Amino acid sequence: MKKHLLLALILCVVLAGTLVAEKPRRIVEFGTDIGVGLANNLTGLNDILKKHIYLDLNSLSSNIKRTGVSINADLDTEVFLNVNIGNWGFGVSGGVEGSINGNLPKSLFTLIAQGNRDTYVLDGDITLFGGIFADTTLKGRAKFGKLTVGLSPAVFVPLIYIPKSTITYCLDTEETLQAWAESDIRVYSPFSLEDMDTSTAMQGAGVDLSLSAEYELLPLLDLGGVLSHIPLGGAELRHEMRISFDHFGIDGSNLLQDQTLDIPEFALKQEYYTGSYRAFRPLRLDLYALYRPLGVELFTIRPNIGFTHVFGAGIPPYFNAGLEFRLNVFRIFFLHLGTGYEESLWRHRVGLAVNLRVFELDLEGGLRSQDFDKSFNLLGAGLKLGLRFGF
Repeated sequence: MKKHLLLALILCVVLAGTLVAEKPRRIVEFGTDIGVGLANNLTGLNDILKKHIYLDLNSLSSNIKRTGVSINADLDTEVFLNVNIGNWGFGVSGGVEGSINGNLPKSLFTLIAQGNRDTYVLDGDITLFGGIFADTTLKGRAKFGKLTVGLSPAVFVPLIYIPKSTITYCLDTEETLQAWAESDIRVYSPFSLEDMDTSTAMQGAGVDLSLSAEYELLPLLDLGGVLSHIPLGGAELRHEMRISFDHFGIDGSNLLQDQTLDIPEFALKQEYYTGSYRAFRPLRLDLYALYRPLGVELFTIRPNIGFTHVFGAGIPPYFNAGLEFRLNVFRIFFLHLGTGYEESLWRHRVGLAVNLRVFELDLEGGLRSQDFDKSFNLLGAGLKLGLRFGF
């Protein structure tokens, strides 16, 4: 009886492999993907969902790493139509994607929690950068023997683009008592943020190109790569909103002489300009392998490595690496489990797709954080929903 069960299991594995060969799931397919995510490396739901919340500033400050507190919010939505005929595939899609990132330095929390008892000079930069892009993309795919190549030109418009902006502050009590801060945050857009007139949004759109290739090196192993958002022309942003305040300083030397502290008037300026600023989508390279240890598509291991470079943001390139496990059962149930470091975030995710041929539902959830040791503690999360229809 056990031998029969073992033979039946082997037969199911082989049958699954023949049914899940790398073919498009539908000839004609349209659908949508919606993904959102939030992350930080300071506090999470485990710290908030308590009956009693105790705020220990000293403990909070000591738990912050040298790089400070990072905050990330990202969005990735898409609506698409794909047509697959034999070894050829064509498609068109439109969507909105991007992320906004911020950082609060450790010295700011040290100042709040401990004052200046351990150091006489505390300074730092609060930073903000990111962009949200709308795009329309044409997609082409062709298979030549063991090689599959893809070409995807796109037109994009940054809805909001923030190059690296800072608020700089300093507290100096070494010889006297002085505190000062200054800010210069610039927000660019294709339309005026003063009157929100979006009629000019498509003027000065940018163009980029994405390339992909995958080669069946061995029956068990495919190698591939994707180079996304190769810049062909930047988007010209003609509207700028500048949020700033000039050098705001407090001279506390009068206090040392038992005199009144003179605090100047704080003036936050919000100004609007027209001009020209060129923005690009992040360039990204991914190299990956698809390893099928059973010789069939039932189970696949996908390691990847690469980088992301954000043009003009004033930040170094991101290093990306990850590992994903995929299970494909009769082209009906698809399960994936992955982990990795992507664009300064540790991301752990699990996803399930149910393919009923004319309808498919994809769900994915995950945890994330800028610090690996905190990425499992509900300091950040990502959710994704996908719907597909076709035949």
